[in-house]
Amino acid sequence: MAKKICRDIIATIVLVVIAHILMVSLHELTHSLIAWAFGFKHNPFDLHFGDFTLFLVDDQVDYKAMLNQNRNILAAITAITPNILNAVLYVVSAILCSSKKVQEKVYLYYFFFWFMIVNIGQVYSYLLWRTFETHGDISIFLEGLNISPYWLFVPGIIFIFFSVYNILNRQVIRAYKTLQISKIWAQAVFLLVVLLILFGYFGGLIYNIVVQKYYYLIYPILLIILFYLICFPKNRWVQNRLKEL
Repeated sequence: MAKKICRDIIATIVLVVIAHILMVSLHELTHSLIAWAFGFKHNPFDLHFGDFTLFLVDDQVDYKAMLNQNRNILAAITAITPNILNAVLYVVSAILCSSKKVQEKVYLYYFFFWFMIVNIGQVYSYLLWRTFETHGDISIFLEGLNISPYWLFVPGIIFIFFSVYNILNRQVIRAYKTLQISKIWAQAVFLLVVLLILFGYFGGLIYNIVVQKYYYLIYPILLIILFYLICFPKNRWVQNRLKEL
């Protein structure tokens, strides 16, 4: 039992880091490749890495040059395409996690589970936290097309709603079975980790603590508590759902 717990903890840490690094690298590289293809970068692999973990990466794209040359649509496409890619990768990962063949290869399944979480987390962080900001990818997209933030915010909220429903109603519960997480306390810990990454890390919990914007901590904390109580493994609907899978 102790060996399985240690193995699962190590696997979780390693796979979350790998999934996050891959997600961020693909996101930033997509920005860079589009800019390079249209002559706004000399080297598509010229990215700024904050540290060896690749948790902090910048695409080094000169959006001001695009806008100054009236390439507004190109700037908008360059800014938004990586977020569309994240949404697509979330859908693909969710489909793969539902595949019996993938579930038979436990670590492959576990990788796609976390790859699914970090990709929808990235979409979540952009659409919910950055739609109304005056800088960054979403701001450039809105400026390039000269549209209201609500044209992105409203459909984005709908997409996120169904994505979160899928994750908490299907994917997490399926993970209990596929990963053989049978104890209620272990399921509760697993659920908490998912919520902390999805609504804590991608919801700006760490960022707002660092920049001391404590007011903005209320929203992600409330979401984490709410979904934890609703989806707590001992709840009857969760146990019934687990039996159905």
